[in-house]
Amino acid sequence: MRKWAAWLGAFVSALWVAAPVWAHVTVSTDNPEPGGFAVYTVRVPNESDTASTIRVEVQIPEGLAASRYEPVPGWAISLEGGVLVAEGGTIGPGEFVEFRFQARNPESPGELSFPALQAYDDGEVVEWTGPPEAETPASVVAVGAASEPSGWPDGWAITATILGAAGAVMGAVALFRGSR
Repeated sequence: MRKWAAWLGAFVSALWVAAPVWAHVTVSTDNPEPGGFAVYTVRVPNESDTASTIRVEVQIPEGLAASRYEPVPGWAISLEGGVLVAEGGTIGPGEFVEFRFQARNPESPGELSFPALQAYDDGEVVEWTGPPEAETPASVVAVGAASEPSGWPDGWAITATILGAAGAVMGAVALFRGSR
């Protein structure tokens, strides 16, 4: 029984350490090919326990030709002057919303940085504008390589996969033992 408690404790600790990584505003694309047409997805999770997100602004990098956005019920969205703005809706505690826009990638490979502002109904504004190692990093998408949002580093993906597999194995063992 102690072994199970130790495994459970390690799993919960790993999730607690990884939780801040999940809270970042991230941008990803379905097509990182230079010069290609792509759909970019801006994922906005609410990290507040008491306030709702009411406005999101995402700076479109120079060289990325954004042309259209996908409507999201309850939100007024605009894509003008190199900024995607979504307002009028709410993202409650524990929720997230995805905003999508269509764009043509730059012809040259490279990294695209997407600084973002996230405003809450209690007046707090989080500026997702820092470098990748910052507490509030801007999301980065690599054009010319497989796309991965900057808010989820490789090490965390590997750790999450290992912990998920270990949890599945432990669940199967518990189910097997319980059915005997």
